[in-house]
Amino acid sequence: MTAVAGNLVQMVSLKSKALDILAWGLIFLICLNGNAFIFGTNFIALPTLVYTVLMVLLVYANHLAVVKFGASLISSGRWIAFSLVLLTAYVASVLVIKLPLDPLVNLFPDTGRLEQFAVANTLRSIADIFSYMNLIWVLSLVLLPNVIAAAYYYFKRNYEANKRNAMLQKEKTEMELNFLRAQIHPHFLFNTLNNIYGMVMENERAGQVVLKLSDLLRFSLYESSGKRIPIGREVAFLADYINLEQIRHHNTRVSISYNFEHIQNNETPIVPLLLISFVENAFKHGVNATIGKAWVHISLKQENETILFEVENSTPPKKSEKSSVAGIGIENTKRRLALLYPEKYQLNISETADSFKVSLTLHTHD
Repeated sequence: MTAVAGNLVQMVSLKSKALDILAWGLIFLICLNGNAFIFGTNFIALPTLVYTVLMVLLVYANHLAVVKFGASLISSGRWIAFSLVLLTAYVASVLVIKLPLDPLVNLFPDTGRLEQFAVANTLRSIADIFSYMNLIWVLSLVLLPNVIAAAYYYFKRNYEANKRNAMLQKEKTEMELNFLRAQIHPHFLFNTLNNIYGMVMENERAGQVVLKLSDLLRFSLYESSGKRIPIGREVAFLADYINLEQIRHHNTRVSISYNFEHIQNNETPIVPLLLISFVENAFKHGVNATIGKAWVHISLKQENETILFEVENSTPPKKSEKSSVAGIGIENTKRRLALLYPEKYQLNISETADSFKVSLTLHTHD
């Protein structure tokens, strides 16, 4: 499944690059055709090619400023800042269109109608920048290619989003089918039930344990089907899981601690079942694989739109230098992070002779 997902990601990347070349090639041809007509030259005339390159760079700069950066300003309601971006882009466009004309005339004095065009479009004062003719000029030379660039940008974003959604659907299906088998392992359930039976004979805590187990199963079967859930619910699920592991390992051999107190906003959205693999891995490959004393430390902090999640556990003596305590669950989670939070996470995994640590920084903003 990892190889398939990797191939799909590579195919999306290659198609995206091909679309980039096609879109900007079209913009180049449009600018080249317009300049050749204005200067009275053929397509391969050097001044026309030089001026066309300047136009394409201008279009790209406007695309970055207005379409990409400006979109973030609009989404945050910063209309004054967006207006300043538009004004700056317009003035810069007029200067880039007008100022290179005289140097081109000096370099290529015998090129078609270039000299006539340069004289007719000389900037004599600051007021000329905002003239009606320059406004039409910028709109015709810059706006049309920018419309194409903007349309391409949104088409590309939707295209990549659809591809990611297709891959995510496959990942989600696999996660739903394998969760009870891989994450809440049958051995875990059987051992927990055995502990509950012993507790029924000893004290009245068994009812609380049954309730936690019920919540755990209810969450994994029903509540985890949405695309996002509040982080407070995900944390409650992790706490239930850890508490049941504490019951399983109630002897003094195992030290289990966790801290979920530093959460600023319990409603912060997060993908369900994203963190459990790291916790399950710590017990499966750390505590359960160790005969002697073992320990697990887990913490989660959330502030603003950033989540810091850390899991550290002791590890058994290695049989060889190549042995690893990272299970298949972590590989699945890496793949989900790449698809669900592209460029919005940092995952660091470190391993020493006697410990294994996972640190995940997750940015939850859209």
